[in-house]
Amino acid sequence: MSDDDRDAGSEVAALEREVARQKRLVEASTVLHSTLDQDELLSILLRTAADAVDAERGTVYLMSSDGTEIWSRVASGGQKLEIRLPLGKGIAGAVAKSGETIRIDDAYADARFDPTTDKRTGFRTRSILCAPIRNRAGAVVGVFQLLNRRGGPFAPADVDFLASLSVHAALAIENARMHKETLEKERQSREILVAQGIQRTLQPAARSIEAGPFGIAGMNELCEDASGDYYDFLEGESGRYVVAVGDVSGHGLGSALVMSEARALLRAFSRTVPELATAITMLNDFLVQDMTQGKFMTFFAAVLDPATRVMQWCSAGHNPPMLWQAEKGAFLCLDSTGPVLGILPGLPYERGADVVIGPGDVLLLYTDGVTEAPGTGGELFGEDRLQEAIRAAISGTAAEVLAAVRGALAKWTGGGANRDDITMVCVKG
Repeated sequence: MSDDDRDAGSEVAALEREVARQKRLVEASTVLHSTLDQDELLSILLRTAADAVDAERGTVYLMSSDGTEIWSRVASGGQKLEIRLPLGKGIAGAVAKSGETIRIDDAYADARFDPTTDKRTGFRTRSILCAPIRNRAGAVVGVFQLLNRRGGPFAPADVDFLASLSVHAALAIENARMHKETLEKERQSREILVAQGIQRTLQPAARSIEAGPFGIAGMNELCEDASGDYYDFLEGESGRYVVAVGDVSGHGLGSALVMSEARALLRAFSRTVPELATAITMLNDFLVQDMTQGKFMTFFAAVLDPATRVMQWCSAGHNPPMLWQAEKGAFLCLDSTGPVLGILPGLPYERGADVVIGPGDVLLLYTDGVTEAPGTGGELFGEDRLQEAIRAAISGTAAEVLAAVRGALAKWTGGGANRDDITMVCVKG
């Protein structure tokens, strides 16, 4: 065979290889969009890339959502094991950080290669091709890492193929990620609906009640999907009434679950523990066992005796309730008698000095979403404005006092969305 014939044969073979690769690329663009499952997509990407460049092994990494590491999942012993590499660590991490392709013909002659995995698995890495997966905007969203091209080191044509595959891969990765996020949002929405339904059933059946000479009303507004605020009022032993307000740190489902636990415990203790301070001490000890991630709960609880108008009370780091004393024409603030709940076990809580709620008196319990509501200029609503709102409505019922305070808040904030949960209970003497 002449040199010309051999040259022509080589050109034909190269052309055939290129046609085959282009065919694989067209097929890959279809196959990659056949699934929205990330694990399945990683397998398809790896199989497509490895077959096209005739690699023995490989891994496809995806960029983490915060852009600080790359990750992949591999099958091992019937399980999926997750691999995570910080940006810049190892060859794949270096490609993810720099966005530059790395092609190594002799792995053991390259100082960047770490043979640890080879030693552990018995596999011998000869050549490496590691290339970024870029989206249309040019951002790195993943990394191809292929090992040991059969027939010799990886060629420039292999680099070109991965670059062409990268655009299709990035689009499929983005679609899979968006699908996963959509499924997660749908799951969260279902959980939120369940949590909101539970919370509604945990609130008092009636927003306002008559308790002898007292009128009692409560309200709760969410700033997120589930509230960490809590209020309750119920008839306890010997015709007395228990009134409570609490605020779990943070917002959302976790805080709401703590709130529901506190409600259940308080209701149980109100029936079985005669002394209020002892009940709060026990409540704290139970919550300490279940509080996580630095959560805590401020809490105010009171026992009203309709026969004597005397109120026993205990405050665990809660905003001082405001008692308008009609006879004195002044407010009395009920300061804390102990620290917040859920931090330290074994702390004994004490009652505050008993107070009498006389005719025309108004007691308002509230959470910090009231006093810390920002106005249009950023200034907080504060205790002085809260007292003004109460004073303006002292002739009304408990429910009318709450409505007046809520109206003053809406006017102050300009009707904007709540920055925090808003919870209040009013007792009218």
